[in-house]
Amino acid sequence: MKHIRSWIQMYKLQGIMSLLLLLAVSCSDSDKELEEPTPPEPVVAGITFAEDTDRQPLVGSAGGTLSIHFTATASWTASVGNSRADGWISVSPTSGEAGEGSVTVTVASNEGTDERSASVFLVCGEEQETVVVTQKQKDALILSQQVYELPAEESTIELEVQSNVSYETSVSVDWIEPVTSRSLTQETLVFRVAANESEEQRSGAITLKSGELEETVNVYQAGKEKEEEPVLLLSDKLLYVGAEGGTVDVQVQSNVAYTYKPEAEYDWIVEPAGRAVSTHTIHLEVQPNETYDPREARFIFTDETATLSDTLVVRQAEAGGLIVSVSRIDLVAEDTGFSLELQTNVDYTVSIDADWLEQIVSRGLATETLTFSCEPNYSTVSREAVILLDSEIGEQKVKVVQAGREEEVEDDDFMEVSPSSLSLAAEATSFTVSVSTNVSYQIASNVPWITFAVSDTISASSVTFDVKVNEGTEVREGVITFTSEDGSMVRTVTVTQAGKEMPKLNVSPATFALVSEAASIEVEIDANVKYSVSSSADWLTSPVSGLTEAASLTFTVAANESTSERKATLTFTSEDGSVTRTVTVTQAGEGLYLNVTPQRIDAPAEGGTYPLTISTNAAEPNINLNGNDWISLQNGNIVIAANADSTGRTGSVTVTAGGLSQTIEVVQAGKQPSTAGGQIEDFTEEEENW
Repeated sequence: MKHIRSWIQMYKLQGIMSLLLLLAVSCSDSDKELEEPTPPEPVVAGITFAEDTDRQPLVGSAGGTLSIHFTATASWTASVGNSRADGWISVSPTSGEAGEGSVTVTVASNEGTDERSASVFLVCGEEQETVVVTQKQKDALILSQQVYELPAEESTIELEVQSNVSYETSVSVDWIEPVTSRSLTQETLVFRVAANESEEQRSGAITLKSGELEETVNVYQAGKEKEEEPVLLLSDKLLYVGAEGGTVDVQVQSNVAYTYKPEAEYDWIVEPAGRAVSTHTIHLEVQPNETYDPREARFIFTDETATLSDTLVVRQAEAGGLIVSVSRIDLVAEDTGFSLELQTNVDYTVSIDADWLEQIVSRGLATETLTFSCEPNYSTVSREAVILLDSEIGEQKVKVVQAGREEEVEDDDFMEVSPSSLSLAAEATSFTVSVSTNVSYQIASNVPWITFAVSDTISASSVTFDVKVNEGTEVREGVITFTSEDGSMVRTVTVTQAGKEMPKLNVSPATFALVSEAASIEVEIDANVKYSVSSSADWLTSPVSGLTEAASLTFTVAANESTSERKATLTFTSEDGSVTRTVTVTQAGEGLYLNVTPQRIDAPAEGGTYPLTISTNAAEPNINLNGNDWISLQNGNIVIAANADSTGRTGSVTVTAGGLSQTIEVVQAGKQPSTAGGQIEDFTEEEENW
């Protein structure tokens, strides 16, 4: 028994020594923890693209998605550089934390005939990186790249071309030199770009042309050893447009967000509503200039801080003009000349269809007044001639009518008619000619559209004539002749009838390109007749039914809740059905979206059940557990099994729909070990207790 007690006391002593030793070690570790740690080096915020990143990607007209991979040293944001492009390009996600990251750029299909581009800005701290996304127009030459931004040093450009038509290549500057020639299939064109010895940035263009199809690659080269600065550069500062009008384009090279506006209000030059919207190309539609003076419009481009500025000037030529002061000249029999006033800014020629009339040519540098001589009319019958002024813009006619000489009649014979001339509207009508005479006379008309009831010699003091409607659009003329019974006296009445006014029905604009949201559109109508309007789709409703004369109409467009683009046509028809005009309305489909909650699950070791919510219009969603057998789906919930291991574990659940994807990160803690053992004081020296 004594030996047993001695053994117990020895055991107690050993336990106490072990405890003291543990306490000493713990104190030593605590002293080490109190030592001041070395401060970490500060991290500079910045973004580094993956090695194979294309910073100027080109997307086909069908649209699609592309990914940009990078590493960020701090939190970052992503955005499209200009809200003008929000309708066709988007970036997701728009922010993130430090580390490896990526964004997905989604580009809608381009149904237009113009190329478009937009900048995607990635910002980390004070540093900004830019990716310029360019999308091709439909049915065009396919170029691998549309814009090159090059350093000042000598370099080469490799431009991939896909085409099944023959085309020609031209370069606008001498510092870009072609190295390879073209072919009829996919090829790579190589251009050598000389070093820029100047400190100023410069730009050039490479043009590929096949008939009316033309593609331009813009090359921008930095100045020598020049620190990168904000850039706002126009491809053209002055554009000339002919009097016939048309569409002009200007390329904008900028690494900052910018706006532009006209210097004044111009009603003859606008940005067309139906054209594709681009942050790097500005389209301007110029109306025909029907005046005889040139005109000019100025557009001011500035960045958001107004530190950068540039001006685009569009000049349009005047219309050619040839204006004659009169269209008819009446001469008496004795007249021997007259003058004709002109206003013109074009070359013209003069011709005359009668030998009794000729032009007296001036020796002045420019003829503004034309002088003609004529022979006296010795006949008692009036005569006519036509002066034709012909120019490159058309011809003008002047009728010259010379009266016959007065008859020698007996003092007691006379005949006068009134009026001697009339101007009538196009509608059917009648008029009366008064005749003052003491002799009998006969009446004749040289045109079938002037009729009268008299068929024999009469001596009435007045005669009524009927005029038929002029169904044509040209002015017409007829002559009524009053001749005395013996033929010694002749009097005439000249009747001029206007042409029928053509129905006019013009609408503006002819096209609308709308986003998916509900909207209203206004159409301007220029008409001289009543008209009706109809819509080809029930989502585009008209404010009127039946005939109207309104100068403008506002139509209601319902929201497009589908993901597909849709089109409708407004048809405007004149009351008689002879004139029809249409307005095409294109509405984009609703953008695809996929929203998943939760984005992350932090589960304890015991596991748990977590509701899964999916909202999408893309397609039927697909859920992938990514091979994690401890994660399951039950009744729309994510179920995490208990973790029997002391080590935590991670997994993921991926939800996809219609090309979109969202990943849920799952983190589960490990199982905590249970506490075992007792106090030394629990031992007793009493023999029976142990």
